[in-house]
Amino acid sequence: MSTARIVGLLLLVAAASSTSSAQATPPVPAVVPAVAMDTSQAGAVRVFLDCQSSRCDYDFFRDQMRWVNFVRDRLVSDVLLLVTSLRTGAGGSEYTIAAIGQSANRGRADTAVVFVAPNDADDVVRRQLARTFSLLLGPYAARTPLASRFTVSYAAPTTAAATPKSVQDPWNFWVYRVSVNGFGSGEKQQSFVNGFSTISANRVTQSLKVNMSANLGYDQSRFDLGGGKTFTNIQRNYGGSALLVRSISDHLSAGITASSQFSDFTNYDLNLRVTPAVEYNLFPYKDFTRRQLTAFYAIGVAAMRYQDVTIYDRTNETRPVHNLTVAWNARQPWGSVNMSLFGSQFLHDVSYNSYGISGFTDLRIAKGLAINVGGNYSRVNDQLYLRRGRLSDNEIIARQQALATNYRFFLQLGMSYTFGSIYNTVVNPRFNGRGGQQF
Repeated sequence: MSTARIVGLLLLVAAASSTSSAQATPPVPAVVPAVAMDTSQAGAVRVFLDCQSSRCDYDFFRDQMRWVNFVRDRLVSDVLLLVTSLRTGAGGSEYTIAAIGQSANRGRADTAVVFVAPNDADDVVRRQLARTFSLLLGPYAARTPLASRFTVSYAAPTTAAATPKSVQDPWNFWVYRVSVNGFGSGEKQQSFVNGFSTISANRVTQSLKVNMSANLGYDQSRFDLGGGKTFTNIQRNYGGSALLVRSISDHLSAGITASSQFSDFTNYDLNLRVTPAVEYNLFPYKDFTRRQLTAFYAIGVAAMRYQDVTIYDRTNETRPVHNLTVAWNARQPWGSVNMSLFGSQFLHDVSYNSYGISGFTDLRIAKGLAINVGGNYSRVNDQLYLRRGRLSDNEIIARQQALATNYRFFLQLGMSYTFGSIYNTVVNPRFNGRGGQQF
């Protein structure tokens, strides 16, 4: 037998052996880590979570609450979890969580409140929120095919409960905060340095609200224009404010505001304003997390001292002033709306005034379709502080000083449409740590 035939025969035997082995031993399935598994379950309650707080960890909720089918569209959910948050008087947060029935559960709504301390870690916050979500969703899950898998546990106190009594606060509800921030960046032909610091003292109770703060800011930009020329822009601003508000009824409050300011940009060596004010809310203040329609009116005096002579040939002046703001804020299952109408006048000459409108709305108008529109527009005729004289081109480009104008505006418009699977329960953290790399 020739060498070529022997080699061919050996190759034939090897191929047959390989085929036989493949048929006898089934292929090993790929291992899919639990973190990437689809956790959606037939019959589980479908939940749409609407939380705009930066401390709402969606991935954590999906991973920990495997008995819930989190969906991406409110219109296909059984329950809407609407989360709103506000800062508390102690510097922490108050989360109001509303579980609103959808589809077959329409008409049912439950609410819970979670208080978070100022220095609570993010893990503490997300676990408190997840526990509260579970309590609110329990009644809905009890009517699903998964009900037989649930148990209820209770951690009994290890000591006898103390008799309830009033809190003895050694600080008398006062909260103080000090912060200092600095930033810097640059390259060969330009550099930027800025710093900002604040100090505040606040006291908040149901009947009285006191806020006091002071701030200091410094910004410096330096540009190498070539030929040995440089341009440096320095902006300094500092000031303070105070607010005292007394609750009069469920709809009415009254108080006084005061503020002072030094600013290179607006030519103020001092801008001191003191204005008593009243505010009326069409809805009870207790509904503030879901809806507010307020009218705020203030009247007082403004004492102004300028760094340089103004276009009206003044270095200082004192003028009576008043302002009115009507604001509507709503957060509902269909989306959120924040709108306000505002206006102010100097009363010595009402032709010196400004007025306008601002707002933002985020609407879910159809299945998978959402739009957001926002912006503001104002007419301006009260720039008593403008410096006299012409600015250089560099000063204008760097916005070193305020410029004369009779209007201001800002506009944004966005739309999104999402389609495909309604479930979003999968959590996969791979490549999340790739940093600034671009692919």
